[in-house]
Amino acid sequence: MGQIILSQAGQALGNALLPGGLSVLGADVSGAALGGALGGLAGRTIDGAFAGDVHGPRISSLHLMESREGAGLPLIYGRARVGGQVIWAARFKEKRRERSAGKGGPKINDYSYSVSFAVAIAQGTVSRLGRVWANGEVLALSDLNYRFYRGDESQLPDPLIEVIEGTGSAPAYRGTSYIVFEDLPLDRFGNRLPQLSFEVFRALEDEGSLRRVVEGVNIIPATGEFAYATDIVRERSFPGVETPLNMDNSTGAANFVQSLTQAQDDFRQLQRAALTVAWFGDDLRAGTCRIRPGVETRERISVPFGWEVAGLSRAEARLVSQSDGKANFGGTPADRSVLEAIALMKSDGLEVTLSPFLLMDIPPGNGLLDLYGSEEQGAFPWRGRIKTSSDGTAAARTEIDAFMGEDGGFGYRHFILHHARLAVAASGVDAFLLGSEMVALTRLRDDAGAFPFVEALVALAGEVREIVGPGTAISYAADWTEYGAHVPEGGSGDVLFPLDALWASPDVDFVGIDWYPPLGDWRGDANHLDVLAGFRGSSDAAYLAANLQGGEAYDWCYASPEARAAQDRSPILDSAYGEPWVFRQKDIENWWKNAHYPRPGGTRSSTPTSWTPGLKPIRLMEIGFPAVDRGTNAPNVFYDPKSSESALPHFSDGTRNDALQRRALEVSLSYWRSQPFVEATFAWAWDARPWPDFPVREEVWSDGPNWSLGHWLNGRSGLVPLSAVIEDLSSLTGVEMVSDGLEGLVEGLVIPTPSTLRSVLEPLQALHRFSCHEDEAGLSLQPVPDRSVREVAAGDIAGDGTSMTHVLLDKRPGHLTLTYISSDNAYGSAMARARRTDGDEGYRIEASLPLLMSEAEANRVANDLLKAAVESERASVKLPPHFLSLQPGDRISVATLSGAWMIDDITDDGIARILELSRPIEVISVIAGSVPEAGKAAVLPASPELILIDAPALPGFSSAGPLTAAAASPWTGPVSVKAGRGLADLSIRANVSAPAVMGRLLAPLSAGPTHRWDGASQVSVELFGGEIASASPERVLAGANRLMVQGNGGWEALSFARADLQEAGRWHLSVLLRGLYGTQPAPALRGATVVLVDDSLEQSVLTRDEIDVDLSWRTGSADPQVFRHEDKAGLPWQVAQLRVKRKAVGTQVSWLACGPDIPDGWDLPDPTTPRLFEVSGLFEGTEMVNCRTAESAVTVEVLVDEVRVAEVAADGRLGRWVSIGAGAL
Repeated sequence: MGQIILSQAGQALGNALLPGGLSVLGADVSGAALGGALGGLAGRTIDGAFAGDVHGPRISSLHLMESREGAGLPLIYGRARVGGQVIWAARFKEKRRERSAGKGGPKINDYSYSVSFAVAIAQGTVSRLGRVWANGEVLALSDLNYRFYRGDESQLPDPLIEVIEGTGSAPAYRGTSYIVFEDLPLDRFGNRLPQLSFEVFRALEDEGSLRRVVEGVNIIPATGEFAYATDIVRERSFPGVETPLNMDNSTGAANFVQSLTQAQDDFRQLQRAALTVAWFGDDLRAGTCRIRPGVETRERISVPFGWEVAGLSRAEARLVSQSDGKANFGGTPADRSVLEAIALMKSDGLEVTLSPFLLMDIPPGNGLLDLYGSEEQGAFPWRGRIKTSSDGTAAARTEIDAFMGEDGGFGYRHFILHHARLAVAASGVDAFLLGSEMVALTRLRDDAGAFPFVEALVALAGEVREIVGPGTAISYAADWTEYGAHVPEGGSGDVLFPLDALWASPDVDFVGIDWYPPLGDWRGDANHLDVLAGFRGSSDAAYLAANLQGGEAYDWCYASPEARAAQDRSPILDSAYGEPWVFRQKDIENWWKNAHYPRPGGTRSSTPTSWTPGLKPIRLMEIGFPAVDRGTNAPNVFYDPKSSESALPHFSDGTRNDALQRRALEVSLSYWRSQPFVEATFAWAWDARPWPDFPVREEVWSDGPNWSLGHWLNGRSGLVPLSAVIEDLSSLTGVEMVSDGLEGLVEGLVIPTPSTLRSVLEPLQALHRFSCHEDEAGLSLQPVPDRSVREVAAGDIAGDGTSMTHVLLDKRPGHLTLTYISSDNAYGSAMARARRTDGDEGYRIEASLPLLMSEAEANRVANDLLKAAVESERASVKLPPHFLSLQPGDRISVATLSGAWMIDDITDDGIARILELSRPIEVISVIAGSVPEAGKAAVLPASPELILIDAPALPGFSSAGPLTAAAASPWTGPVSVKAGRGLADLSIRANVSAPAVMGRLLAPLSAGPTHRWDGASQVSVELFGGEIASASPERVLAGANRLMVQGNGGWEALSFARADLQEAGRWHLSVLLRGLYGTQPAPALRGATVVLVDDSLEQSVLTRDEIDVDLSWRTGSADPQVFRHEDKAGLPWQVAQLRVKRKAVGTQVSWLACGPDIPDGWDLPDPTTPRLFEVSGLFEGTEMVNCRTAESAVTVEVLVDEVRVAEVAADGRLGRWVSIGAGAL
């Protein structure tokens, strides 16, 4: 390992930031030379012989897939985008498809190609595969046949490779993550192998890491009408126009399917999940609160299934409140979507807990009486605030009875029992909750001192048991302040255990607790009590562990907000009975293993409650921490500006801190899963909406901004602690490195192989501000302390005293450009720039950090580094030998030097210790990840809408079959239209290559005139899939702007000269020609279908014996439809100018023939096709005469009062009758 060189002092910073040096006014300055000016990060040189530029990992904007013999694979930490190496490929496959050119054209042979191949992506075991790009565009993997191998040491050879190469000849590629594509279609890539690149996530799996300690999660958001559906549900705004409601990601899978896959990839020990399903309460007053399922909108048609909950349709459910025209919540998940989610989790081997979840939909301006003293009830409050105004009276029981209600009503009982029945419909669940955190209600007493809501929960548990049977564990999830002893306000001295009756119920199987007690009391100043106790910070693992069963709510409490501000801590004692655990909300172990003796009036009862020591196991149903500064001070609070409950933890500055959230969960879950009385833990929370689409797609989900400081684990579980990266590098290189105290997170780091350890550590050191020095244990990497650890008095300074120098450059730099890997821009390289007004703009620094960062993070780092360069100072001090405890990286203060200094290097000359010092570089370690752009969601094919038109003989179309239109939005390619007498006999009748422009009438269309321009009438339409425009009368007469309208009596063909756009997709059409091509201008209703006649329409092919026969028609996997084609194009047009004239003998009838072969001008020759007409004479409805003639006139010699004429087709069918009264002149 002689080439592994770590340099400290000033040169380390220069080389880390400037691996290629920089250019100052045309002169090259190496990074090492500049290091003295910037100041050292810490440590001392291990190998002082190195003196040159450091060439670390390079930043690449191109992520190219290659196939090179002997090429190395990258080592990844966090997330990254890499190209990979093709390691295996089969021969290309060719497929031939024959199609017709249409409209009587020749047959055409189309050839398509596919190939199977494997690409090695990275070395080692990765967590999961993210997005895949093909030629720069995100590939929808759900459309492809692929298999991804994580690279673990137990993976087996791919079955396809083994089949082709032979059993025993296919490598398993253990230790290499790779992907196999089977028969990848190449037509979309120009029939060549595309350039692929891969987003890969790698989180380390050390014992105690988040990846290993999360065994259960709560699945939220509890709302979203189809958020939990595994089938993709689409909103149909018009037949063929569909928008997915639960697919907003690039894979093409349902959101929940994708999110659950991410959870299982991120948490390898995941065993169980609690599915939260929300209904909505509308009042904090228990007696008047109604609990109902809610919908986001009443105007929605969805396929393949609609919204329904507890037998209620969309029209019958509660409409959730709205602000600025948008729903304040997602709707209640449809029952079917809940069943689908449970089925998926069970099929994946997860234990499922069904958790009915009550949300309070009480918007601002509600005007409701507030029992807490405000002018109205707070906006969107916590369910734990539901209460009555009659505590301690008989009325309290009455109000609780009203709140519970009857099964089938709008009360709590129906809310819970419906979900119990839903659990049975899902073929059972492992556990079921009776709700959670109803704190104010469980403490409510009636006039006899009983707890009516607790009694109602006990009875409800019995009802649920009857429904779900003995195989489902039942409980209630109590708040961490609710599960145990209750000391009422008012000075009564009572100590009560309200929930013990529930915990002891034979129908309750475990004690459920939502566990959010404080895990710290950290402040911003350097002299608060916990700093003085020796802890390093709020995320210090030892500090967090000490607060699990200690600290606030265990050893002490704050009597008031003023006491908290002053850190005036009151010890938690029980001088009367020696049972302090009764008052310690954190002390669940002693609560669990002891009997509980109530203390009415402060006197301990001689009889315990029905709880017996260790009666039932405990499940921590929720345990989580917000990702915010000092989030452990108050894990139960959340930031949501729309809610009256929104708050930051005590003393938080509101900045995001993913590292603290992660460390707190690791410490907490590691502890609780080792306790014998804790049966299970559930981390809060994992969202059913996949990352990064949530939280990025704010146009879809308005709560996206809350993710930043919230409890969500999505997008954070894949971050890698800096200390874990160092430990892994130590293991890989064999270099002993100690990094216990390092904070910070690595979001993305790609190490190309081969690389030196130095080239990896230096960028990390520059970004995360840690010192590095050698000691007896190897390399010690420690965070730079925030405060001085030793003060050096003037009398302690030996020899020549101290010396100090300023920055070495003649002028201070005024500009710094930082190149980094952008997490906001598909992993491309990006630049951040920093400027100083007190520097010289002509002197510039160019720095490069090959790490993944957001734009905001990179700008902050650039400003920090420029500040360090401009304000750099160095000093030297000589101290006597008894300062042996000082080492590189320590901070000291020297009496003869102002401010704090950091030790870069120490030289011992046998008489004194010479300390080389620099001003500490105030660079904030990265403690939060970023959120990349979500990119485009996968295109989900809509079910094509198939319109079959028994149309007249239109110019350019044959009469072989119905005019065929297909439309879908989005349109994903040609559509084959099949028909047959039965579903087993379907055959292709047309290939529609382009979507038709179709729509509907927005207003009824009345009958209109024919054979002339209609300038008075107007057609109001909504069109989908295209645009239209006005046209001149000459172009209209030549065939432009033709429209088919489905009227009451069939399809009418009309044309329009003027098209006026009213709003998006809506038009007014005027200057009309009605009843074209022999159709009738009959009335049409509002909503009737319209189809624009253009080249997108095809003519389906039918045989003669299929005319006037019911056939089944189908496109793709859509539901079939039955259609009978009567071939109206083959029927003659109706005659015109029918006239009757009385004669001495009989009645003379005359008419004019019409048809496409009749010339428009007098100068054109008459048609040569012979014609035949049928004439019928009726008297009082009875036919008196019937004859056929080839002439356009006939004399009826019997008495009639009505005459009808129709032309006879060549096949003998009659055209449309035209009638006239025999008395008409």
